[in-house]
Amino acid sequence: MNDMDFSNWGRDIGEKIDKFVKSKEVMELQENIRATVENTVKEVNRSVKEAADNANKNVEQHRSKTYQGVSPKENYQDTYRPGQYVKNAQPMKEYRNKRQLPVRRSPQGSVSGVLLTVFGSLGAVLSWSYALALYSLSFVVVNLFGIGVLSIEIPLVLGGICTVAAASGGFLRRRARRFKKYVRAMGAKDFHSIESLAKAVGKKDKFVIKDLKRMIRRRWFREGHLDRQETCFMLTDESYKMYQDAQKELERRKEEEERLAREKELLEQDPVRKQLMIIVEEGKEYIRRIKAANDSMPEEEISGKLLRLERICTRIFEHVEENPEKLSDIRRFMNYYMPTTLKLVEAYQEFSVQPVQGENITTAKKEIEEMLDDINGAFEKMFDKLFEDDAMDISTDISVLSTMLAQEGLLKDEFKKENEGE
Repeated sequence: MNDMDFSNWGRDIGEKIDKFVKSKEVMELQENIRATVENTVKEVNRSVKEAADNANKNVEQHRSKTYQGVSPKENYQDTYRPGQYVKNAQPMKEYRNKRQLPVRRSPQGSVSGVLLTVFGSLGAVLSWSYALALYSLSFVVVNLFGIGVLSIEIPLVLGGICTVAAASGGFLRRRARRFKKYVRAMGAKDFHSIESLAKAVGKKDKFVIKDLKRMIRRRWFREGHLDRQETCFMLTDESYKMYQDAQKELERRKEEEERLAREKELLEQDPVRKQLMIIVEEGKEYIRRIKAANDSMPEEEISGKLLRLERICTRIFEHVEENPEKLSDIRRFMNYYMPTTLKLVEAYQEFSVQPVQGENITTAKKEIEEMLDDINGAFEKMFDKLFEDDAMDISTDISVLSTMLAQEGLLKDEFKKENEGE
């Protein structure tokens, strides 16, 4: 093989590589690279501009808080000069005090996603192009020289890594754009339905729920929360607390309604129990009105009497509620004693608020005070009488038990008698 043969082979290889470079596929590849780079540069410029705008807004809001409350005449920048401290003649711009939303200003991916897309796409195009060129060159070399295939593993690996980086950058950019759409859709409101947010980003509800959860975990929404049914998004901790309070109140009302429904069903099935509940509720209303009258009267003497009355009446109704069979024992108490007592208490309350305490009013009040002592004593005796049957039953049980123990010779008195007999 002479030098001319090597020259011809080299020329053939060069022509084939040049033909490959000028081919339609390579031209399209170059055009795609150029378009990708141009779009990416535009995206970088837009992201940098948004970051600068956000920084300016933060500075303006900080200044707005700093200069809030300063009069227009005093709203000047202070300028330091060596040896003196003067007011700048140019007044500061008035800043509006806008609400600070608890969201991240620059979400992750706004810039990093662009950079990953740019360099990943560029690296992927170059790596795949280089791998394709090596493969074509190795094909030519094999046909001409019969030499083994050139190694293209490294550019293939680099191309794969760069492709993954470009795809990751695209994912980060899309997620950052969705976050900004969420924030724009939320505006100044704290409660937002998942359905409305899904429409704002053009996604399904399930996707939006998962998306918001990821953003909450990443602290993009610093105080974000989802409700229990995952149908509503709350932007702040305050709104979430309001939701929790409302949920607790709703559950409390539901439990109360269920309890009342069960009680109503039981009362319908048990007429005696129904009558008992009516009497007890009526009695509690009497006690409530007596307590209200007591709270409105500052006199210590009458207040002590009424407090004693409240306590004894409360004990009577509690005992009857626990022992429904004694309901008949308080019928006169409910039909006459309690209404008359309440009438006397409210009359005393009316006398107490009169601006002029004449002889008739003073006498009437004195008589009511004395009568309250009698009423309290009578009610206490009546309460004790409610235990009359119980006391008799206990006495009977004690008598029977004593007799049985005596018959068995187990009482101490019997032991004494036996010892004395011996």
